[in-house]
This record gives sequence, C-alpha cells and structure tokens, in this order.
Amino acid sequence: MPDITRVTTYRHLTAHDLEPPGDPEVFFEPADTEIGVWVAADLLPAGGGGTVLDLGSGSGAAAAAIARAGAARVHGIDSGRRTLRWARDHYACADGRVTFALADYAELASHELLATAPGDLPRPLIVTSNPAYVPLPPEVDRARPSISGGADGLKWAGAIVGHAGALDADLGFTIGSYSTPRRAVGLLHRAGYRIATVTLCSLPLGDFTVEHPERVLALEAAGEAVLWRRAGERPAYFVVGLACRRAADTSGADAAKELMDLLHTAARSTTTALDALDETGGTSPPWPVRILALPPASARHHW
Repeated sequence: MPDITRVTTYRHLTAHDLEPPGDPEVFFEPADTEIGVWVAADLLPAGGGGTVLDLGSGSGAAAAAIARAGAARVHGIDSGRRTLRWARDHYACADGRVTFALADYAELASHELLATAPGDLPRPLIVTSNPAYVPLPPEVDRARPSISGGADGLKWAGAIVGHAGALDADLGFTIGSYSTPRRAVGLLHRAGYRIATVTLCSLPLGDFTVEHPERVLALEAAGEAVLWRRAGERPAYFVVGLACRRAADTSGADAAKELMDLLHTAARSTTTALDALDETGGTSPPWPVRILALPPASARHHW
C-alpha cells in the first residue's frame, strides 16, 4: 500500500499568518507557504536544531513557522525591499532566532549569503526555497518577475540547488506541477540529491495564469506539465514540496519518472484529498507522500 498521510488543517501557519497582508507586493499564498514549512520540517534533525537558510523568504511567515517547528536558527534572504520590511516588522525575533537580509541569491556566492546572517549559524545547515515557478512567455515574464519561473518554471532552480550543494546542505525545494517537474528532479539528481519525502497540495490556477496560459499549455502538451482537470471546475495544479537529502549515490530507480507517475495518478482524483493515490493497481511511490487538503484561502497574491 502507498505510504500516504493526509492533513486537512493548517498545522504550521497561525491565524495571524492566514490574514492577507495589506501590501499586494508581499507574497501571500497560505497553502503554498504551508507546504514549504512541511518540507523544511521533514529535514530538521530529530529533536530540533540546526539552521535553515530560506532563499526567497517572502513575507517571512514560513521562516517563523520553521523556527516554531524546531529549527535553532532561520535566516531568510529576499531581494524585495517592501517584502523584507514586512518580514522584519512581523516575523523577525528579538533574540535573533529568525532574521532576514536584503540580498539576491541568484547573484551572490554561497559564502556571501551566509555572511548576510548575524552571528553564528548552528549546524547542520538546510537550504529551503519556495521560488517563483509559474512558466510564462518572455513578454509576460518581464512584466511579472515576482511570480515568473521563466519558460520552464525553473529559472531560479539552478541557483538554489547550486547553493545547497556548495554548502553541503540538505534541500527543501517547492515547484509546481504545471512547470517541469521531470527536469527539476533531473537537476536534483545530477547535483547529488535524492528525494526523501513528497508533499502535495492542489490549487486552482490563479487569474493571472489563466489569462496567460501559453507556456503552461505548451508544457502540458509536451508531457512535461501536469494539470488537474475536473468537469465544471477551474483547472488546478499541484504544489510539489520535495524534501531532499545529500546522497553519495543517487543511482537506481528513475525518480523523475516516479514523480511524474505520482502526479498523473493524482490528476485522476475526484477530491482534493487526491483519492486516486490510494489505488492499489499501480506502482506505489518510493517515498512517503503527504497530502494537504486545506480550506481555500481568503485571498491569494500574485497568482
């Protein structure tokens, strides 16, 4: 039988975190953020501890929740000045346990990222990121940099995976099923990472993506993207949280194919609990799978 657990409430985000920020420039997508926290928590040492370096930390809600989940230190890095101001005002800790810095992780070297954090960073080090991953055509990509993942949704993936590898850190990485999950797993594999756990949550396509669907539809037609289509419903996608461990040997089964099989099976479901994953006729995924079947958010920014 598949190793599947289901979560129907927000376990990590608080009522405060679920209130939309007044600034539309501040990232707000509760389900997406909740997945990022689960992924980081899967990588924390037993009993807590260690440092999480959150690349593209956005509102700061995830960083604060990761600290509540047991991390000794969480340091968020973001290139948005208004976003950083919000994170510091609402989530930075006076004791220095949760901190934020203004920096562009796609431009700095790994040691320069660490240098933006005040004080010592306890080991082990874990890198997490929930980057912009919406595949958009070039003209729209330039207009909406806060959500765009480039033509394949992986514009930021190389820098993120590169930093994690350079720092010899485990990696929590979130992508969308409507980008190129097969390519993402290939990138992780080549960098020496193996998937330890997968967390999934379905979300309807946002208004902006519905208005600019060209790249998503092209990737779906090419067999790279997976959408969830139900009669009478807006098309949805799966937020895919990958908790990845450094591994000396990543040979063996084809993790990219296994993830795509998992997503295609999920897309046969009739409910947000992704009931099709309980089918026993197919091959069970090789990792524990967590499904978040969460209440709809009151608002979503950027989507």
